[in-house]
Amino acid sequence: MIHSAVHRCCRMAWRAGAVLALVALAFLPPSSGKGQEKKGEEQKKKDVDPFAASTTKLPPSYKGPTFHLSHKYPEKKPKPPTDPPWVKALGGKPISQDNAIAYANALKDHIGKDMRTLILDYAKWNAGAAGWYNMPWLFSIQDPIHGTYVGSGFPRSMFPLSGLKKDMTTLVVIYYNDVAGYTLGQIWGKDAMKPDVKKAQYEEGAIIVKVALTTAMKEDWSPMEGAALWDVYAPPPGSPAGTPPAFFKASFFQFDIIVKDSKTAPQTSWVFTTLVHDKNAKGDAWDKMVPLGAMWGNDPDINSAIDPNAILQQNVINPMAPLYATETLGYGGRLSGPNDGAVVQSAVIDGRLVPRVAVSSCMSCHGVAEAPMRSFLLPGPGVPRASGNVSPSTQGDFIYLYKPGALAFNRWFQSRPGDEPQDRGTVALDYHMNLAFKALPLWAKYTNQDRSKLYADVPSGLRRLLLEPERSSKNGHLFPQKRPKE
Repeated sequence: MIHSAVHRCCRMAWRAGAVLALVALAFLPPSSGKGQEKKGEEQKKKDVDPFAASTTKLPPSYKGPTFHLSHKYPEKKPKPPTDPPWVKALGGKPISQDNAIAYANALKDHIGKDMRTLILDYAKWNAGAAGWYNMPWLFSIQDPIHGTYVGSGFPRSMFPLSGLKKDMTTLVVIYYNDVAGYTLGQIWGKDAMKPDVKKAQYEEGAIIVKVALTTAMKEDWSPMEGAALWDVYAPPPGSPAGTPPAFFKASFFQFDIIVKDSKTAPQTSWVFTTLVHDKNAKGDAWDKMVPLGAMWGNDPDINSAIDPNAILQQNVINPMAPLYATETLGYGGRLSGPNDGAVVQSAVIDGRLVPRVAVSSCMSCHGVAEAPMRSFLLPGPGVPRASGNVSPSTQGDFIYLYKPGALAFNRWFQSRPGDEPQDRGTVALDYHMNLAFKALPLWAKYTNQDRSKLYADVPSGLRRLLLEPERSSKNGHLFPQKRPKE
C-alpha cells in the first residue's frame, strides 16, 4: 500500500478564499500563456528533467540493472477488468471479516506475475512494457538501482517482542498500473512542469503498489529470514550529511496494494491491503508475502480510546500474520504495517510525555493528501524540540499529538471520499500521499515556486518538512539526523 510525521488540526477559523486562490495560482495551469512565463518554463526544462531516474551516479564498475523511470503514461483511459478477481473473491457479499483476506490474496495473485519479476528477477524488469508507471520529480531522492528512497527510521525499541537488534531505516518505491498511470498523465501532462491537481482523482480499477525494504538483515532481526534482498546505492542510513553513496543491501518485508473500488468501499472508494514477509510461509520470497490485513475506511463510528475492545467494521487484521507485523498496528488495531509509523514513541499529549502510543492507520495517514498540505500524517499540531520545550510550534525528537479519541484527533479518522479534503481551502488528492508529500514539494522546489507563500498557512513542523522534501520522513524527522563534525 508505496509510502512513511507530525500534524496540526486546522481549528475554527478557515481562510478558504485566500487559500483557494493560492492553490489555483500554485498548482493549476495558467489560464493565459504569457511570453515571459513561457520563456521561464523553457529555461526550467533545460535546467531540470522531471523524469530523470536519479541524480546519484553509479560507479563505472557497476554492471548490474538500473532504475528507469516509467513515464509514457497512457493517453487513453484504460478499461479496468469488468469482473475484477478481487471483487469475485468476496463471493457476492459485502467486504467483511469473513472475506477481506481473500480479497487481499486475489489482488496479490492478480499482479503476481509482474511483481515476481520486479522483486525476484529485476534484470528482466521493464516497467513500461509491463504497464507500470512511476511518479516524476523524485530524482533527487531515488537510488539509481531500484529507485528506492527513505521512508522512515525506527529504533530497535519499536519492535520489542520480535527482537530487532539495531535501529533500522526503511526504503520504498512505488508503481502505478495502467489505470493509475493514466491519471498521472492527466495530472502532470507531457512535461510535468504544470501539475493540475484538480485532475488527481483516480479511475475505477486504479492499482498502486509500494515495495518496502528494511536495512535490517536476518542477523539483526530473525523475522527477515528468507526475505528477498535488494541492492541499494545511497548514503548509508544514519550517516552524517555529505556522506558519499555506497552499496548496501535491504530486506523486502512489506508490500502495499491499494485499489480504487467504489463498489466494495462506497464511503472512501479505496481498499488498502498490506502484505508482510512471513519466514514460516512456504515458497519463494514473493510466496512468503502474506496479508497483514485490509481496510476500506477509518471506522469513524468507533472511538477506540473510549472502547478499545470494540470490533472494527472497516478494518480486518489477519490473525495468522507474523508477530513483528502486529507490533505496529494502528490506533485501535486499525491497519498499519511495520513500515508505516502508526506507533509513536516519545509523544507529548496534553503536556505529558507518553512513551508509546498507536495513533494512526493507513487511511488516516493518506487521508490528509491535499494540495497544499495543511495537516500532517499523524494527528497533532507539530513536532517539539528535544530541549524539553513542548510547544507545538517547534520541531525535534518529540511528537506533539492530540489526545486519542478527542474531537481534534478524530478528524484524522473519518471515512471521506477521495475528492473531499481534510482541510478546507485545499484540493483533495484522492488519498495520494506520494503526490502530496513528495512529488509536489519537489516540483515546487525545482521549479522555483514561491514556497514561502505556498506554505504560509502550514504548521511550522510540517512546513519544515515540505521545504526540505529530500530529507523529510513519514515520522516527522529530517534525514540525516546525524551531523558531520565541524
